[in-house]
Amino acid sequence: MHLPSLENWEASFASLHQAAQVVGGIKKVSVEPLPNYAHLGLYVTSEGLTTGRLLNGGELSLNLLESSIIYVSPEQDSYVISLHKQTQASLRDAILAAMKEGGQEVYPNLDEINAQEPLTVDAVTAAAYQTALHRIYTAIARFRGRLLGTLSPMIVFPHGFDLSFLWFKRGSEEKTDPHMNFGFSPGSAGIPRPYIYIYASPMPDAFFDIELPSPAQFIRDPWKGIVIDYDTLVNESDAEAQLEQILVDIQSAVAPLLV
Repeated sequence: MHLPSLENWEASFASLHQAAQVVGGIKKVSVEPLPNYAHLGLYVTSEGLTTGRLLNGGELSLNLLESSIIYVSPEQDSYVISLHKQTQASLRDAILAAMKEGGQEVYPNLDEINAQEPLTVDAVTAAAYQTALHRIYTAIARFRGRLLGTLSPMIVFPHGFDLSFLWFKRGSEEKTDPHMNFGFSPGSAGIPRPYIYIYASPMPDAFFDIELPSPAQFIRDPWKGIVIDYDTLVNESDAEAQLEQILVDIQSAVAPLLV
């Protein structure tokens, strides 16, 4: 089965990104801090994204198949909030009201999740993105399972809406220890279409000299690394297997260069 093409999805993507930022903003003040900012991320599920268990119980999920936010209270009561006819600010207020009713009052930074434009989510498009996200997640997870060493959680960061994890050659501190980042972005500044990305830190001198497997390519602007355009995988009969092997080949070539 081919990957979804994700065409004409910009409006839905922007609105889903805003919804994820609301969920992430609430999670940020509802969990304990983790190394490398991992506490800010959302976990991928078969239906969308979830905070996982919050302090004092409860859980928030962005259901991409149903275009809704689901809050499950510590007492396992469920509250469903549709994304339709919402703004980011009204969605935030509805979630906080549901959490308060469920016995879990929290106080996020309201200014960070306060956009006023109406959310525009096409249900078919949102479901297609969930299919794409989960299948790319599965491929990267299979690759991740083959790695030795210290690994960060594979999570979606609401700020950029990208799926990401870190592999450390030694140590476990992103700012100081040699590592590689593997991820999937639905689009970013300078690269409007979805893509898989890889970068290394610190950047090895010979990074741009390695031979890349097709269809991976180097990128030097707006950042330095390697990208695999999602669109090049859409027509592949087994895109997950192909992506898994590409990531194995790239990691095998770059890891020895990290010092």
